[in-house]
Amino acid sequence: MTTEHPEKLSTSDVGTEPITGELSGHGALLVAVRAGRHLNFDRLVFEFSGPRPGHRVEYVPQLFADGSGEPIHLRGRAVVEINMQPAAAHTDDGTPTVAGPPDVSDFAAFRQVADAGDFEGVLTWGIGTAAKTGLHVSALTAPSRIAVDVMHAAPGTGQQLLRRGDRSAAVATWQWRLHLALDRNVPVDETFGPITEEATKDFQRAHNLSADGIVGPNSRAAMETALGL
Repeated sequence: MTTEHPEKLSTSDVGTEPITGELSGHGALLVAVRAGRHLNFDRLVFEFSGPRPGHRVEYVPQLFADGSGEPIHLRGRAVVEINMQPAAAHTDDGTPTVAGPPDVSDFAAFRQVADAGDFEGVLTWGIGTAAKTGLHVSALTAPSRIAVDVMHAAPGTGQQLLRRGDRSAAVATWQWRLHLALDRNVPVDETFGPITEEATKDFQRAHNLSADGIVGPNSRAAMETALGL
């Protein structure tokens, strides 16, 4: 797992409709899968030896294992399916070329990543997400990569309040932003407990807000300014 936030996504760059991309050649071999936390999105990167395969990324009701058709249950409230072809994740003797899904603990958007198949030239992966938010896909070169981004849920909107006892994707995003703004290890677990409340109070004090530990419009606006969102 990597922790980095050098860039952000604009809401104009994302959507929830399927995203497809053309292949750049044949013979793609998956050699690495990495996950990273960014300012307002989480990213899953597939790196290939050789050309880049075609891809289709979309929200689906359920992820299924290629070949067997067995359902794969993922943590989260929504499921992103990623199909890449033609590609393989094994050598000629059947040895897998990647160790398995990356750890996505403490991610704001990702809840679980799963390898759903390497079957007849098709690679299928899935992401369980905290909410059905915007998707963005980048086809990258040198080396060949496909990067799948899932936007963080908004940490509340309008006059909505987040407070101790709440549990939601919005809380997870607020926790991640506290982690960045305070440079502190705030658990990103969707649960607004005592650690999140105290960190919220510290952030409010630092920005001359009423330190009540409740996240409302003023706290959200101050956070956006602090992080440059």
